[in-house]
Amino acid sequence: MSDNSSLLPVSAPIAHFLEFFCLFGAPANAQTNPPVSIIVNHGYAIGYSPDRGQPLWAAYQVAAAVRDVDFQRPEFFYDDPRLPEALRIGTSGFGKLDGIGYDRGHMVPNFAINTQFGRAAQFETFLMSNIVPHAGKMNRGVWKNLEHGIVKAYAPMRKHVWVMTGPVFAANPPVIERRNGKLIPVPEALFLIVADPERYPYDSPNNLNILALLVPQTHVATKPETAPVSTLPEIEARTGLTFFPRLSARDKAKLVNQTSPTVWPFEIIGPEGDVPPPEG
Repeated sequence: MSDNSSLLPVSAPIAHFLEFFCLFGAPANAQTNPPVSIIVNHGYAIGYSPDRGQPLWAAYQVAAAVRDVDFQRPEFFYDDPRLPEALRIGTSGFGKLDGIGYDRGHMVPNFAINTQFGRAAQFETFLMSNIVPHAGKMNRGVWKNLEHGIVKAYAPMRKHVWVMTGPVFAANPPVIERRNGKLIPVPEALFLIVADPERYPYDSPNNLNILALLVPQTHVATKPETAPVSTLPEIEARTGLTFFPRLSARDKAKLVNQTSPTVWPFEIIGPEGDVPPPEG
């Protein structure tokens, strides 16, 4: 299995955090174009594409908590100072393309990292390296409800939940031009994979359950049960990524790759949660 990924050198001191955020290994990138730079933060990790100016994958873990904190949402976005200046895309909003308004969409949500890892880690979710052009209605609707449900419903029910998310691009995606002239391709969909070892021994591939969703940017329904269920092979084919790379092909074939009413019930997810402010 080829992997055209490399660790951003500045992340080396906390590279061991990858073990906490990426269940059975960080996603492997088989594509030579675009390459991936792995950036490790204090509450999550991403596979950043310098060519596309956005992450191709993001990974984090949430756990059931007796207590949590809930700081106010930060007011500003930040260019990631760890990236060379030529690769930064600026912090302004994405505006509209073909009549659709695009938010600065977090791949790793402010809400989850805020409550799980605290204020400094929350600020890191506002680095533009964690952002994709995200259709406003989808971002503030079903996607927000899914992100909230992972923390407030799935984590208490499952104790620990690992999450991977990222963009899916068409063959010739439309682009948004930034103020510095950089062209940012717009994803046609976003994927969301939640995973949890169901029983002891928790590090056994035989005990892993997943839920794979592939949500088009045009999705306007807000209820989590309307999110289209996908499969791990479909998302891998659409992204060129290999998830859970430490698992053998035989072990991956055993995965529960569709939603289960007993493992990942949508009905326990409510509509409340962090709501991003409107963007112009």
